[in-house]
Amino acid sequence: MPSVLLAEDEFLIRAVVVDALNSAGLDCIEAATGQAALDVVTGTAPLAAIIVDIGLPDMSGEKVIEAALRHRPDVPIIRCSGNNAPPSVTGPRIHVFAKPYSVEELSRFVASLVRKA
Repeated sequence: MPSVLLAEDEFLIRAVVVDALNSAGLDCIEAATGQAALDVVTGTAPLAAIIVDIGLPDMSGEKVIEAALRHRPDVPIIRCSGNNAPPSVTGPRIHVFAKPYSVEELSRFVASLVRKA
């Protein structure tokens, strides 16, 4: 089964989201930095969805989203942000979750995207 990429630098948030995704029957690849997320996005691992925190420590999550749009044309992207700034990258495959979000709601949403794919 393809995995879900979770690019989130906050360890506790990442751990809770991974646990919820695993409980929803989804495998998860974790990335704590933008570069780690870029490595997965440009790699060959099959992905069913990509979740990106915009506030990554080494680069904007928007850069990860831009790369995902180029390298993973069919994979849905979930953009997570705690600020109200409008996204610099938009499109029909990009879904927005404002922080703080309900982890249960996020995992249900991702599971529904994966089932549709």
